[in-house]
Amino acid sequence: MRKEPKVKYAKAVFKVVPEDTTRIAMVETGEAHIAEPLPVTEIERVSQSPQMALYRTEGLGTDFIGFNTKKKPFDDVRVRQAINYAIETDAIIQGVFNNVGTKANSAMSPKVLGYSEALKGYEFDPNKAKTLLKEAGYANGFKTTLWTGDRKERINAAEVIQSQLKGIGVEVEVKVLEYGAYLDAEDNGETDMFISGWGNATGDGDYNQYNLFHSSSLGKGGNTTFYVNKEVDKLIEEARREPDSAKRKQLYAQALEIESKEAPMVPIRNLEHVAAVSKKIKGFWISPSGYMMINDITME
Repeated sequence: MRKEPKVKYAKAVFKVVPEDTTRIAMVETGEAHIAEPLPVTEIERVSQSPQMALYRTEGLGTDFIGFNTKKKPFDDVRVRQAINYAIETDAIIQGVFNNVGTKANSAMSPKVLGYSEALKGYEFDPNKAKTLLKEAGYANGFKTTLWTGDRKERINAAEVIQSQLKGIGVEVEVKVLEYGAYLDAEDNGETDMFISGWGNATGDGDYNQYNLFHSSSLGKGGNTTFYVNKEVDKLIEEARREPDSAKRKQLYAQALEIESKEAPMVPIRNLEHVAAVSKKIKGFWISPSGYMMINDITME
């Protein structure tokens, strides 16, 4: 008869603490033992604390800038490509995200089945961006809005993007909404450009591709760029049916290549999960999906 493992602790208490500094201070004082999420601006504070340790691990999600491809001027692939060339993602990862996460080449992170290392993505090339805008009929640039939820990091990213795009004559108004209202606007296609992200509960490419790029997922299904491509639909559907992992990866690589060329979004970074953890805690980890794993925790 199998012996059940002995329970170490009678209960675990989860508290919702919206204020970032308060959440971290609770770990510092011993009132709490784990603070997650951890703002990237607090990395140094946690790293240098005698009471706290910094936990970080690669995740399955990505952050990106989406285009509403139904709206002018983003219905023109040359405009979307131009914006890709004009945004310096390395500077955003370093300056806004404090080097948390790595540069993304697509909306799929390296830990997801279907990721393509061969995909080059876009390098920072403002001259190429200006040439493409001229070809598209926007030699003097244009005005647009960049929508984001009210997370501090994304607001900061929006302001950096606003500054970078000024360099190619694109005048950006940053529009910040409460997160729920922002999601509604994104789902309903009210946005022009928007800062978003996509996690992955399964680690499989289908969860990424079908939701973000398939034509049956428009709006609330996850495809908030309203991108439609019959060849991409076909590749995603074939990959769903294909039992062989190697062949599935080939199908996803083809889809990613088309998506990159048609540029319905600007990939920014592959996510890292970060948390502040009391130095009294052992055995804590965060799964690539972002779930906090506390089953084997011990406390000194």
